[in-house]
Amino acid sequence: MKKFLASLFGIASVTASAAGIQVITVDEQHIQMGLAEGQVGEYYAIKPAIEIELDASNYKFPAILGQESNEPNAIQLIIDNEHQYTAYWEPGVTKYTLNNATLVPRFKDFNGFNSGDQFVIAIGVLVIDHVKKEQAFKVQWVGMGKVQP
Repeated sequence: MKKFLASLFGIASVTASAAGIQVITVDEQHIQMGLAEGQVGEYYAIKPAIEIELDASNYKFPAILGQESNEPNAIQLIIDNEHQYTAYWEPGVTKYTLNNATLVPRFKDFNGFNSGDQFVIAIGVLVIDHVKKEQAFKVQWVGMGKVQP
């Protein structure tokens, strides 16, 4: 996947809100799953930032087999295939600020979106089996992007 991320073509722009924070809009154009073989969704391009806003207010998440609701419960962020973070999805909330305060690190604290970083954002259902001490992430939407210099 790292080679795939390195060959980003047709990177799409990201909007900025009135407060100046960059907004990544969750939509069908940027989805990187469920596409025909050889097809890819558009990529996000952002500027270096200590935080971004993820806006899923106009996206309808698909149902997941075996789940009572189609509402996600987690956001996963992976930067450069090395740094992994989770933000928790709250029922009824569709806009999230991803920053050091909201992202729970798996290995290393979040220090922003830095120039040259490649990232994957996935939204879905995180299922935890406390007895087996295992977790599974059932993806409902995934997008990719790059932090521009």
